[in-house]
Amino acid sequence: MGDCMTYIILDLEWNGAYSRRTRGYFNEIIEIGAVKLDEALRQTDTFHVVIRPVVSRKLTSIVQNLTGIVDEELEIGVPFSHAVSQLRKWIGDTEAVVITWSTTDLIVMLENCRYFLKQERIPFMNRYADLQAYFQKRMGTGSAQQIGLGKACELLEISGEEMDMHRALDDSILAGRIFAKIYHKESFDRQICPANTEFYQRLTFKNSIISDINSEHVNIADLSFRCQECNRQLKLIGEWRFRTRAFCADFDCRSCNLKYTAWVQVKLKYDGAETLLKLSLKEEKTESGQHTEDNENTDKAEPPSET
Repeated sequence: MGDCMTYIILDLEWNGAYSRRTRGYFNEIIEIGAVKLDEALRQTDTFHVVIRPVVSRKLTSIVQNLTGIVDEELEIGVPFSHAVSQLRKWIGDTEAVVITWSTTDLIVMLENCRYFLKQERIPFMNRYADLQAYFQKRMGTGSAQQIGLGKACELLEISGEEMDMHRALDDSILAGRIFAKIYHKESFDRQICPANTEFYQRLTFKNSIISDINSEHVNIADLSFRCQECNRQLKLIGEWRFRTRAFCADFDCRSCNLKYTAWVQVKLKYDGAETLLKLSLKEEKTESGQHTEDNENTDKAEPPSET
C-alpha cells in the first residue's frame, strides 16, 4: 500500500417501502453523507445529497421521526443514479477505502444499485472496511453484541451534541472521529478487503438456522453430553425436537439422578456451520406445584444466545 491513502466514511438513510416490481420489501436510499480523510486522518471534504424516492413517495413515520427529513427536502432531491454518479466523481481516487459503520449500509447500497442501476457491484468502491467490526476488535468488546454509533461515541467520549444524529452527513462525521481516535495502521490495513467476487458473495450470503437434525451440518458428536457432576455420559430421554431456533432434548444422569435439558443451535454461515451448545439442569415440580432447581446457580433451560 502506498503512503497516500484516501478514506471515505459513508453513511446512508433509507425508507422502507413495498416494491411492486420485486413484490417485496425494499429499503430505498433517501440520503447519502460522506467525509473524506487523508492519510493523516484529516477531514479534507464532505459530501451530502438527498435522493428523491420513487418506490414510495411517503416516508414511514419511523423514518420521519428518526431523521427529521421532511417532504420538501425530498421534492428537490436528485435521482439515485445521479447521486451515485456525483459520489463517484467526488471520491475521485479509485483506490480509496470506503468505510461504513457495519455492513448494513453497504448491503442497502448494493440493493439500490441492483434495483436502479442493474449493477451487481457498487460502482464507486474497490476497497472496503467495516468500522464497527474494527472498533469492536480494537476495544475488545467481542462480536456477540453489535455496538451502535452513539454508544461508540459515548465509550470514546466523543461529543455528538452539536450533531443531528440519524442524518447521513453528521453520522459520517461522527464515524470519522471514531475512526481517527482508534486508528492503528497495521491493524486497520488487515481490516481492508478488496471488493472482489468473494467479497460480494460473503456480503450477500444469508445466514440460516439448521432445523433438520439429520442435516450434514449437524455434528453427531455435538448431540452427546456429560453430567456436570460426575462427568459420565448422559442418557437421551425421548427424541430431539426443534424449538426456539435450536434443537432441544432431555437427558438423564442415572448415577447422580439428575435431569438436564440440552440445546444445540447450528447456524450456517459463509465459512461453514457454527454450533452453540447449552446444558442446563432441569426444573422439577414439588408436591406444592412450585418449581425447584437442583442447583441455585444453574441457568434455566433456555436456548443458546445467537451471535
